[in-house]
Amino acid sequence: MSDTQTITAPAKEWIAALTRLTPAMAGKKPTPILSSIIVAPSEQTIFGFDYATSASTAILDASGIGDPFLVHWRWLLDAIRSTTGRARSKPVTVKMVGNKVTVSAAGYELHTESADIDEYPSAPESLNEVEATFPAAEFRNALRRVKVAACTDDTLPILSAVQFNIRGGDVEMFATDRYRLTTDHVSGVGEGETSFVLNARTLKSIDRFLVGERVVLGFNSDTRWIEIVTDDVTYRTIATDGDYPKIRSLFPEQVTASFEVDLAVLKEGVKVAQFMSESFAPCYISVRDSGADVEFANGIFGPSKSPVAAASLMAGDSEPIKFAMNPQYVLDALQQIGGERVRISYTEVNKPFMFTAAGVDPAEVNVHKHLIMSVRMPS
Repeated sequence: MSDTQTITAPAKEWIAALTRLTPAMAGKKPTPILSSIIVAPSEQTIFGFDYATSASTAILDASGIGDPFLVHWRWLLDAIRSTTGRARSKPVTVKMVGNKVTVSAAGYELHTESADIDEYPSAPESLNEVEATFPAAEFRNALRRVKVAACTDDTLPILSAVQFNIRGGDVEMFATDRYRLTTDHVSGVGEGETSFVLNARTLKSIDRFLVGERVVLGFNSDTRWIEIVTDDVTYRTIATDGDYPKIRSLFPEQVTASFEVDLAVLKEGVKVAQFMSESFAPCYISVRDSGADVEFANGIFGPSKSPVAAASLMAGDSEPIKFAMNPQYVLDALQQIGGERVRISYTEVNKPFMFTAAGVDPAEVNVHKHLIMSVRMPS
Protein backbone atom coordinates (compact mmCIF):
# COMPACT_ATOMS: atom_id res chain seq x y z
CA MET A 1 0.00 0.00 0.00
CA SER A 2 1.23 3.50 -0.87
CA ASP A 3 2.50 5.70 1.97
CA THR A 4 0.78 8.71 0.38
CA GLN A 5 -2.97 8.58 0.04
CA THR A 6 -4.35 12.01 -0.78
CA ILE A 7 -6.82 13.63 -3.15
CA THR A 8 -7.72 17.28 -3.75
CA ALA A 9 -10.72 18.79 -5.57
CA PRO A 10 -12.91 21.91 -5.34
CA ALA A 11 -15.52 21.73 -2.57
CA LYS A 12 -18.41 21.93 -5.05
CA GLU A 13 -17.10 18.88 -6.94
CA TRP A 14 -16.67 16.91 -3.74
CA ILE A 15 -20.21 17.75 -2.67
CA ALA A 16 -21.67 16.94 -6.09
CA ALA A 17 -19.90 13.58 -6.23
CA LEU A 18 -20.82 12.63 -2.65
CA THR A 19 -24.45 13.58 -3.28
CA ARG A 20 -24.58 11.30 -6.32
CA LEU A 21 -23.85 8.39 -3.97
CA THR A 22 -27.04 9.07 -1.98
CA PRO A 23 -29.11 6.19 -3.50
CA ALA A 24 -26.56 3.71 -2.15
CA MET A 25 -25.77 5.49 1.13
CA ALA A 26 -28.97 6.97 2.59
CA GLY A 27 -30.91 5.06 5.24
CA LYS A 28 -29.94 2.45 7.78
CA LYS A 29 -27.01 0.27 6.73
CA PRO A 30 -26.93 -3.52 7.11
CA THR A 31 -23.48 -3.32 8.72
CA PRO A 32 -21.57 -0.30 10.11
CA ILE A 33 -18.74 -0.52 7.59
CA LEU A 34 -21.20 0.15 4.75
CA SER A 35 -21.67 3.67 6.14
CA SER A 36 -18.21 4.32 4.68
CA ILE A 37 -17.27 4.84 1.06
CA ILE A 38 -14.17 3.89 -0.89
CA VAL A 39 -12.10 6.90 -1.96
CA ALA A 40 -9.69 6.04 -4.78
CA PRO A 41 -7.20 8.96 -5.08
CA SER A 42 -5.34 7.71 -8.15
CA GLU A 43 -8.58 7.14 -10.05
CA GLN A 44 -10.32 10.24 -8.62
CA THR A 45 -13.44 8.18 -7.89
CA ILE A 46 -15.62 7.31 -4.91
CA PHE A 47 -17.77 4.23 -4.40
CA GLY A 48 -20.61 3.28 -2.03
CA PHE A 49 -22.50 0.01 -1.55
CA ASP A 50 -25.32 -1.32 0.67
CA TYR A 51 -25.66 -4.90 -0.70
CA ALA A 52 -28.77 -3.94 -2.74
CA THR A 53 -27.47 -0.86 -4.58
CA SER A 54 -24.02 0.45 -5.46
CA ALA A 55 -22.93 3.82 -6.82
CA SER A 56 -19.63 4.84 -8.39
CA THR A 57 -18.75 8.31 -9.60
CA ALA A 58 -15.78 10.43 -10.57
CA ILE A 59 -14.80 13.59 -8.71
CA LEU A 60 -14.37 16.26 -11.38
CA ASP A 61 -11.30 18.53 -11.41
CA ALA A 62 -9.58 16.27 -8.88
CA SER A 63 -5.95 15.20 -8.54
CA GLY A 64 -4.71 12.48 -6.26
CA ILE A 65 -2.20 9.78 -5.56
CA GLY A 66 -2.18 6.55 -3.62
CA ASP A 67 -4.28 3.51 -2.88
CA PRO A 68 -7.98 3.47 -2.01
CA PHE A 69 -9.12 4.01 1.58
CA LEU A 70 -12.38 4.21 3.54
CA VAL A 71 -14.04 7.26 5.06
CA HIS A 72 -17.48 7.70 6.59
CA TRP A 73 -19.76 9.12 3.87
CA ARG A 74 -21.97 11.38 5.99
CA TRP A 75 -19.02 12.68 8.04
CA LEU A 76 -17.08 13.60 4.92
CA LEU A 77 -20.05 15.34 3.31
CA ASP A 78 -20.83 17.31 6.47
CA ALA A 79 -17.15 18.19 6.99
CA ILE A 80 -16.80 19.67 3.51
CA ARG A 81 -20.14 21.52 3.63
CA SER A 82 -19.55 23.04 7.06
CA THR A 83 -15.96 24.16 6.51
CA THR A 84 -16.36 25.68 3.06
CA GLY A 85 -19.76 27.39 3.54
CA ARG A 86 -20.49 29.41 0.44
CA ALA A 87 -16.88 29.28 -0.74
CA ARG A 88 -17.51 26.17 -2.78
CA SER A 89 -14.69 26.88 -5.21
CA LYS A 90 -12.06 26.42 -2.46
CA PRO A 91 -9.90 23.30 -2.69
CA VAL A 92 -10.53 20.46 -0.26
CA THR A 93 -7.88 17.84 0.46
CA VAL A 94 -8.70 14.45 1.91
CA LYS A 95 -5.66 12.58 3.17
CA MET A 96 -5.11 9.32 5.00
CA VAL A 97 -2.11 8.61 7.24
CA GLY A 98 -2.16 5.37 9.17
CA ASN A 99 -5.81 4.96 10.10
CA LYS A 100 -6.45 8.73 10.40
CA VAL A 101 -8.33 10.61 7.68
CA THR A 102 -7.85 14.38 7.57
CA VAL A 103 -9.97 16.88 5.69
CA SER A 104 -8.17 20.17 5.01
CA ALA A 105 -10.40 22.98 3.77
CA ALA A 106 -10.55 26.78 4.15
CA GLY A 107 -7.97 26.70 6.96
CA TYR A 108 -9.71 23.93 8.89
CA GLU A 109 -8.33 20.50 9.65
CA LEU A 110 -10.86 17.85 10.64
CA HIS A 111 -9.93 14.30 11.60
CA THR A 112 -11.71 10.95 11.76
CA GLU A 113 -10.78 7.30 11.98
CA SER A 114 -10.82 5.08 8.92
CA ALA A 115 -12.01 1.48 8.83
CA ASP A 116 -10.00 -1.39 7.38
CA ILE A 117 -10.65 -1.47 3.65
CA ASP A 118 -9.97 -5.22 3.56
CA GLU A 119 -13.17 -5.73 5.59
CA TYR A 120 -15.29 -3.84 3.06
CA PRO A 121 -17.55 -6.28 1.15
CA SER A 122 -16.90 -6.77 -2.53
CA ALA A 123 -19.60 -5.52 -4.86
CA PRO A 124 -20.64 -8.20 -7.35
CA GLU A 125 -19.30 -7.92 -10.85
CA SER A 126 -21.96 -8.30 -13.49
CA LEU A 127 -21.65 -8.06 -17.26
CA ASN A 128 -24.80 -6.85 -18.99
CA GLU A 129 -26.43 -9.40 -21.28
CA VAL A 130 -28.67 -6.74 -22.80
CA GLU A 131 -27.90 -3.03 -22.93
CA ALA A 132 -29.64 0.00 -24.45
CA THR A 133 -28.84 3.71 -24.56
CA PHE A 134 -31.48 6.46 -24.30
CA PRO A 135 -31.59 10.27 -24.28
CA ALA A 136 -31.37 11.10 -20.57
CA ALA A 137 -34.15 13.69 -20.47
CA GLU A 138 -36.63 11.46 -22.34
CA PHE A 139 -35.84 8.47 -20.14
CA ARG A 140 -36.14 10.47 -16.92
CA ASN A 141 -39.44 12.07 -17.94
CA ALA A 142 -40.97 8.75 -18.97
CA LEU A 143 -39.83 7.14 -15.75
CA ARG A 144 -41.45 9.89 -13.67
CA ARG A 145 -44.70 9.60 -15.60
CA VAL A 146 -44.89 5.87 -14.98
CA LYS A 147 -43.72 5.39 -11.40
CA VAL A 148 -46.49 7.63 -10.04
CA ALA A 149 -48.80 4.60 -10.30
CA ALA A 150 -46.52 2.18 -8.45
CA CYS A 151 -47.92 0.81 -5.19
CA THR A 152 -46.65 2.37 -1.95
CA ASP A 153 -47.56 -0.67 0.17
CA ASP A 154 -44.36 -2.55 1.06
CA THR A 155 -46.38 -5.73 1.65
CA LEU A 156 -46.83 -5.93 -2.14
CA PRO A 157 -43.21 -5.75 -3.35
CA ILE A 158 -43.91 -6.73 -6.96
CA LEU A 159 -46.47 -3.89 -7.30
CA SER A 160 -44.15 -1.45 -5.49
CA ALA A 161 -41.97 -1.64 -8.57
CA VAL A 162 -41.79 -0.70 -12.24
CA GLN A 163 -41.52 -3.28 -15.01
CA PHE A 164 -39.03 -2.62 -17.83
CA ASN A 165 -39.21 -4.43 -21.17
CA ILE A 166 -36.20 -3.80 -23.43
CA ARG A 167 -36.48 -4.80 -27.06
CA GLY A 168 -34.01 -3.83 -29.74
CA GLY A 169 -32.89 -0.67 -28.00
CA ASP A 170 -36.38 0.52 -27.00
CA VAL A 171 -37.88 0.28 -23.53
CA GLU A 172 -41.46 0.18 -22.35
CA MET A 173 -42.33 0.70 -18.70
CA PHE A 174 -45.38 -0.36 -16.68
CA ALA A 175 -46.54 0.40 -13.13
CA THR A 176 -49.74 -0.39 -11.26
CA ASP A 177 -51.18 -0.36 -7.75
CA ARG A 178 -54.28 -2.43 -8.77
CA TYR A 179 -56.51 0.67 -9.06
CA ARG A 180 -54.59 2.46 -11.81
CA LEU A 181 -51.82 1.63 -14.20
CA THR A 182 -49.51 3.55 -16.49
CA THR A 183 -47.25 2.82 -19.40
CA ASP A 184 -44.73 4.78 -21.42
CA HIS A 185 -42.08 4.12 -24.05
CA VAL A 186 -38.63 5.51 -24.91
CA SER A 187 -36.74 4.84 -28.14
CA GLY A 188 -33.02 4.21 -27.90
CA VAL A 189 -30.14 2.29 -29.41
CA GLY A 190 -29.21 -1.27 -28.53
CA GLU A 191 -29.70 -4.94 -29.25
CA GLY A 192 -31.30 -7.87 -27.50
CA GLU A 193 -34.42 -8.41 -25.45
CA THR A 194 -35.01 -8.69 -21.71
CA SER A 195 -37.45 -7.82 -18.93
CA PHE A 196 -36.94 -6.98 -15.27
CA VAL A 197 -38.70 -5.31 -12.35
CA LEU A 198 -37.09 -2.54 -10.29
CA ASN A 199 -38.28 -1.16 -6.95
CA ALA A 200 -39.98 2.24 -7.35
CA ARG A 201 -38.39 3.61 -4.17
CA THR A 202 -34.94 2.88 -5.57
CA LEU A 203 -35.93 4.54 -8.84
CA LYS A 204 -37.14 7.60 -6.95
CA SER A 205 -33.76 7.95 -5.24
CA ILE A 206 -31.91 7.60 -8.55
CA ASP A 207 -34.03 9.59 -11.02
CA ARG A 208 -32.84 13.08 -10.02
CA PHE A 209 -29.31 12.05 -10.96
CA LEU A 210 -30.31 10.90 -14.46
CA VAL A 211 -28.85 14.00 -16.09
CA GLY A 212 -26.49 14.64 -18.96
CA GLU A 213 -26.81 13.46 -22.53
CA ARG A 214 -27.50 9.75 -22.13
CA VAL A 215 -28.64 6.95 -19.88
CA VAL A 216 -27.46 3.39 -20.45
CA LEU A 217 -29.71 0.65 -19.08
CA GLY A 218 -28.36 -2.88 -18.77
CA PHE A 219 -29.38 -6.19 -17.20
CA ASN A 220 -27.93 -9.60 -16.47
CA SER A 221 -30.61 -12.26 -16.02
CA ASP A 222 -28.28 -14.68 -14.20
CA THR A 223 -27.12 -12.30 -11.46
CA ARG A 224 -30.32 -10.18 -11.51
CA TRP A 225 -28.21 -7.01 -11.36
CA ILE A 226 -29.44 -3.91 -13.20
CA GLU A 227 -26.97 -1.26 -14.31
CA ILE A 228 -27.93 2.38 -14.87
CA VAL A 229 -25.14 4.57 -16.26
CA THR A 230 -25.20 8.32 -16.83
CA ASP A 231 -22.48 10.75 -17.87
CA ASP A 232 -21.52 11.22 -14.20
CA VAL A 233 -22.39 8.11 -12.18
CA THR A 234 -22.93 4.36 -12.45
CA TYR A 235 -25.60 2.66 -10.34
CA ARG A 236 -26.04 -1.07 -9.93
CA THR A 237 -29.07 -2.44 -8.14
CA ILE A 238 -30.73 -5.81 -7.69
CA ALA A 239 -33.96 -6.58 -9.53
CA THR A 240 -37.17 -7.27 -7.59
CA ASP A 241 -38.07 -10.95 -7.52
CA GLY A 242 -41.40 -12.13 -8.85
CA ASP A 243 -43.53 -12.14 -11.99
CA TYR A 244 -45.14 -8.83 -12.85
CA PRO A 245 -48.89 -8.96 -13.67
CA LYS A 246 -49.80 -9.22 -17.36
CA ILE A 247 -51.34 -5.77 -17.63
CA ARG A 248 -50.67 -4.69 -21.21
CA SER A 249 -53.96 -6.20 -22.39
CA LEU A 250 -55.91 -4.04 -19.92
CA PHE A 251 -55.43 -0.99 -22.13
CA PRO A 252 -58.44 -1.02 -24.48
CA GLU A 253 -57.97 -0.67 -28.22
CA GLN A 254 -61.66 -0.06 -28.91
CA VAL A 255 -63.61 2.46 -26.81
CA THR A 256 -67.19 3.64 -26.60
CA ALA A 257 -66.20 7.31 -26.79
CA SER A 258 -63.30 9.75 -26.42
CA PHE A 259 -63.62 13.34 -25.21
CA GLU A 260 -60.95 16.00 -25.04
CA VAL A 261 -61.21 18.36 -22.07
CA ASP A 262 -59.47 21.58 -21.01
CA LEU A 263 -56.85 20.15 -18.68
CA ALA A 264 -56.18 23.19 -16.49
CA VAL A 265 -59.84 23.81 -15.62
CA LEU A 266 -60.52 20.12 -14.98
CA LYS A 267 -57.41 19.86 -12.84
CA GLU A 268 -58.42 22.82 -10.68
CA GLY A 269 -61.90 21.38 -10.24
CA VAL A 270 -60.54 18.03 -9.08
CA LYS A 271 -58.04 19.76 -6.80
CA VAL A 272 -60.80 21.75 -5.06
CA ALA A 273 -62.94 18.60 -4.82
CA GLN A 274 -60.15 16.77 -3.04
CA PHE A 275 -59.47 19.66 -0.67
CA MET A 276 -63.11 20.24 0.26
CA SER A 277 -64.16 16.59 0.61
CA GLU A 278 -63.59 14.05 3.34
CA SER A 279 -60.55 11.80 3.05
CA PHE A 280 -60.91 9.04 0.45
CA ALA A 281 -64.18 10.52 -0.84
CA PRO A 282 -64.47 10.23 -4.64
CA CYS A 283 -65.23 13.11 -6.95
CA TYR A 284 -67.83 12.83 -9.73
CA ILE A 285 -66.79 13.92 -13.21
CA SER A 286 -69.42 14.60 -15.88
CA VAL A 287 -68.24 14.79 -19.48
CA ARG A 288 -70.30 15.78 -22.50
CA ASP A 289 -69.72 17.41 -25.85
CA SER A 290 -70.52 20.85 -24.41
CA GLY A 291 -68.17 20.63 -21.42
CA ALA A 292 -67.01 18.80 -18.30
CA ASP A 293 -67.42 19.58 -14.60
CA VAL A 294 -66.69 18.05 -11.21
CA GLU A 295 -69.19 17.41 -8.40
CA PHE A 296 -68.13 16.76 -4.82
CA ALA A 297 -69.07 17.04 -1.11
CA ASN A 298 -72.63 15.82 -1.59
CA GLY A 299 -74.32 17.24 1.56
CA ILE A 300 -77.88 18.07 2.61
CA PHE A 301 -78.05 20.89 0.06
CA GLY A 302 -76.78 18.75 -2.80
CA PRO A 303 -73.32 18.43 -4.35
CA SER A 304 -70.87 21.28 -4.85
CA LYS A 305 -69.80 21.92 -8.45
CA SER A 306 -66.76 23.17 -10.31
CA PRO A 307 -66.69 25.55 -13.29
CA VAL A 308 -67.34 23.88 -16.64
CA ALA A 309 -64.23 22.92 -18.58
CA ALA A 310 -64.42 23.17 -22.35
CA ALA A 311 -64.79 19.74 -23.94
CA SER A 312 -65.42 18.18 -27.32
CA LEU A 313 -66.30 14.72 -28.58
CA MET A 314 -63.43 13.22 -30.56
CA ALA A 315 -64.82 9.79 -31.38
CA GLY A 316 -67.69 7.44 -30.59
CA ASP A 317 -70.91 7.89 -28.61
CA SER A 318 -71.96 11.50 -27.95
CA GLU A 319 -74.06 10.58 -24.91
CA PRO A 320 -72.98 12.36 -21.68
CA ILE A 321 -71.06 10.22 -19.20
CA LYS A 322 -70.68 10.59 -15.43
CA PHE A 323 -68.16 8.61 -13.38
CA ALA A 324 -66.61 8.64 -9.90
CA MET A 325 -62.87 8.51 -9.17
CA ASN A 326 -60.28 8.93 -6.48
CA PRO A 327 -59.32 12.61 -6.98
CA GLN A 328 -55.65 12.01 -6.19
CA TYR A 329 -55.41 9.44 -8.97
CA VAL A 330 -56.93 11.92 -11.43
CA LEU A 331 -54.58 14.70 -10.32
CA ASP A 332 -51.55 12.42 -10.69
CA ALA A 333 -52.61 11.51 -14.23
CA LEU A 334 -53.28 15.11 -15.27
CA GLN A 335 -50.00 16.28 -13.77
CA GLN A 336 -48.02 13.73 -15.76
CA ILE A 337 -49.91 14.25 -19.02
CA GLY A 338 -49.58 18.03 -19.06
CA GLY A 339 -50.45 20.16 -22.07
CA GLU A 340 -53.62 22.16 -22.69
CA ARG A 341 -56.10 19.31 -23.18
CA VAL A 342 -56.48 15.76 -21.94
CA ARG A 343 -58.23 12.95 -23.80
CA ILE A 344 -60.56 10.80 -21.68
CA SER A 345 -61.69 7.51 -23.25
CA TYR A 346 -63.97 4.84 -21.85
CA THR A 347 -65.64 1.55 -22.65
CA GLU A 348 -68.17 1.28 -19.79
CA VAL A 349 -68.92 3.48 -16.79
CA ASN A 350 -67.83 0.80 -14.30
CA LYS A 351 -64.63 -0.08 -16.12
CA PRO A 352 -61.31 1.80 -16.15
CA PHE A 353 -61.08 5.15 -17.93
CA MET A 354 -58.04 5.98 -20.03
CA PHE A 355 -56.32 9.36 -19.80
CA THR A 356 -53.88 10.37 -22.51
CA ALA A 357 -52.52 13.51 -24.11
CA ALA A 358 -54.71 15.25 -26.67
CA GLY A 359 -54.67 13.61 -30.08
CA VAL A 360 -53.64 10.15 -28.85
CA ASP A 361 -55.84 7.43 -30.30
CA PRO A 362 -56.69 4.62 -27.85
CA ALA A 363 -55.24 2.04 -30.24
CA GLU A 364 -51.85 3.78 -30.44
CA VAL A 365 -48.89 1.94 -28.91
CA ASN A 366 -45.62 3.30 -27.54
CA VAL A 367 -47.30 6.37 -26.00
CA HIS A 368 -47.95 7.45 -22.43
CA LYS A 369 -51.28 6.12 -21.16
CA HIS A 370 -52.86 6.29 -17.72
CA LEU A 371 -55.70 3.89 -16.85
CA ILE A 372 -57.78 4.59 -13.70
CA MET A 373 -60.45 2.35 -12.22
CA SER A 374 -63.71 4.16 -11.63
CA VAL A 375 -65.43 4.00 -8.23
CA ARG A 376 -68.84 2.34 -8.30
CA MET A 377 -71.46 5.05 -7.91
CA PRO A 378 -74.58 4.74 -5.74
CA SER A 379 -77.60 3.45 -7.63
